[in-house]
Amino acid sequence: MKNKLTTLAVFAFAAMMLASCSKYPGFKKTDSGLYYKFIVKNEDTAKPRINDVMEMYLSYKGISKGKDTLLMDGKQKFTLMMMKSFFKGDIYEGLGMMSKGDSAIFIMPADSFFKKIVRAPKLPEFIDSATMLTFNVKMLDFYSQEEMQRREEEKNAQLEKEEMEKLQKFLTDNNITQQPTESGLIYIELKKGNGPKAVSGKTVSVHYTGTLLDGTKFDSSFDHPDKKPLEFKIGEGRIIKGFEEGISMMSKGGKAKLIIPSKLAYGSRPAGPTIPAFATLVFEVELVDVK
Repeated sequence: MKNKLTTLAVFAFAAMMLASCSKYPGFKKTDSGLYYKFIVKNEDTAKPRINDVMEMYLSYKGISKGKDTLLMDGKQKFTLMMMKSFFKGDIYEGLGMMSKGDSAIFIMPADSFFKKIVRAPKLPEFIDSATMLTFNVKMLDFYSQEEMQRREEEKNAQLEKEEMEKLQKFLTDNNITQQPTESGLIYIELKKGNGPKAVSGKTVSVHYTGTLLDGTKFDSSFDHPDKKPLEFKIGEGRIIKGFEEGISMMSKGGKAKLIIPSKLAYGSRPAGPTIPAFATLVFEVELVDVK
């Protein structure tokens, strides 16, 4: 028994000496060379698999010659696909050690990260062969790509439902009773044109002002430096579907209001800083010329 206790004491002392002599006190080191320290470690044994989508908060900084350089502040939720390690002891090895709800810090060589993962044509100026990167990660969730698609479809269905509710309120508040076309476009004629019709193959010139349902203007031909009308050929598909459909219902000299649901505009994709996803667009248009 005495020999057994002596052996245990020796091992404990050796472990203490290794920890105290570590290059990064408080960190453990994998066989591949990754330094890691868990701040929060849950009992969940599930870990992200290759091609899983991970949601996390992630910040990282470079440590060189006693100076820290923050490269990512981690204030925004970050989404990343799990991949095979690019080199021994890289960030993907660290992420593969984490479960949902875990928080951890990982330290690895900066030059390998930028050369093999980022594939940067050249290293940032402050990085040399001795520079290390410190990653601070909080793993929020991870799931398969099939699950990501299911969640995205569920989210889009809810956003589309909310869009239709806002559109119906807009129509009610503005006493608009015009029935939509088969596609869903609401076309309101403001002035009947008496010139050539905007049929397929014709080039049209259109003045327009576009707003969101709340009246926010996002674009107008009158605001452009040359104040020239927009020109495009009917049938080429260069313009959002609802806009082209509305113009093709007009004749030269006509004016109309086009209320275009997002499925005939930009759908689930935001368009620039002013048009969010699932936005119904309202256009006041004038068909200036048809040729």
